[in-house]
Amino acid sequence: MIFGEKFYRLVDEMSIWQQSLFSLVLAARMSPNLYLYCSLSQDTVLSEVFRKAFDAMWIYHTDKNNHVSLDIVHDDLEKVMPVPDPDGSYGAYPAFDACQALILAIEAITEKNGDEALNASNISVCTVAKFLEVQEERSFSDDELREQKLMEEEMDFQVELLSRVRRKREAAWIQELYEEFGNVACSNIGITLDSQL
Repeated sequence: MIFGEKFYRLVDEMSIWQQSLFSLVLAARMSPNLYLYCSLSQDTVLSEVFRKAFDAMWIYHTDKNNHVSLDIVHDDLEKVMPVPDPDGSYGAYPAFDACQALILAIEAITEKNGDEALNASNISVCTVAKFLEVQEERSFSDDELREQKLMEEEMDFQVELLSRVRRKREAAWIQELYEEFGNVACSNIGITLDSQL
């Protein structure tokens, strides 16, 4: 495993809304991967539905009087998720992962299984691991992965995010998170966009 037991235990102990917010920020960080895939494949529907679901979740977390229908948002996103194909575009994989993380942010509220943040954490780590292996055209051991700069950045990001989310729920700092991650310029695998999509 990439992370130690203490990290996973703390992730597992988070409340429902903390798990959702944690997953949402990870989805935000993966969003440039999805937007690039949509741009290259000309899939404007996926791009629009993802953004709509993404914004709806931030409204849910920042506006206590929100009227967001999470079930509808969830179903709409599931319908347009890309289906990765080993013989198709690699870009579908990180795009799919971004959708999965966002769906977990929703399900942390609607399903309340208690493992949504942990699953989102693993998805984001696996996105980085897959990217490195595709880039190098070989498999890595866990020890080798830890030595890769992108993986170090991923682990550091998640540890920092965990410390920021594990606190008393207050609109002010959640709004700060939105302002920071509402439009992410660089993804967890180094994808950058010239303009926000």
